[in-house]
Amino acid sequence: MSLANKYGKWAIVTGASSGIGKEFALYLAKEKINLILISRRSKDELANQLRNNYGVEVIALDLDLSEPDNLRLIQKEIEEKDIGILINNAGFGKAGNFMNHDIRVYSEMIILNCLAPVYLTNLALEKMLKKRKGAIIFLGSLVAYQPTPYMSVYSATKSFDLTLGLSLYGEYKKKGIDILVVNPGPTKTEFHKVAGSDGGYFQREAPDVVKTAIRSLGKKPTVLDGIINKILVLAGRFIPVKLSLAITEKIARSIYVKN
Repeated sequence: MSLANKYGKWAIVTGASSGIGKEFALYLAKEKINLILISRRSKDELANQLRNNYGVEVIALDLDLSEPDNLRLIQKEIEEKDIGILINNAGFGKAGNFMNHDIRVYSEMIILNCLAPVYLTNLALEKMLKKRKGAIIFLGSLVAYQPTPYMSVYSATKSFDLTLGLSLYGEYKKKGIDILVVNPGPTKTEFHKVAGSDGGYFQREAPDVVKTAIRSLGKKPTVLDGIINKILVLAGRFIPVKLSLAITEKIARSIYVKN
């Protein structure tokens, strides 16, 4: 069964202008799913590409979801749409010592990474429950499983997303709604440029993350992308917290702290 028939004819993708969000948009367009693309930067070129290449309808909203007032503007756009898929992808992090960044940066991060997914999920889920079908994907992170020095607030927001997604999976798994938290490790996107890090070794590609998510959707509540990331999380479960944090601090310092 195609994704359009299984879930619905429209999908919302946040953070759609580049990276993993853009790859989700491309994948869904190939599946003949119409798209509402939301990101701070203009997506006109991508929107035209999707319309011309795949014959889908595309609505491009240039909204900064770290501004709470902008969240309310989305409701009107989706009122008459058969929303079947929501990709909660938008987010950012900042690397370095906790005191290196202004509290306003952390506030925007929490709104974008935590409040925006809650708000959009509430809007989409209301529609999905009426027809008893739909899919919601949250972008978590490898650091959602492990408190991470030098990425403290970001890792906390991703732990929030992981817990939210898993909790909603438990609530709605028997009501026709497939909910998944996909957790990438370092991935070749603009995330690391914004965060102020080089991403370290063993970076995955954005299409890899999308393939992992689609393969897992409807089969499990959460998935880690990449075998190395799976090994790291599994190993962390068998050592004391103090030792785990000591190891994580050394790894994180090499990735996130520039000398």
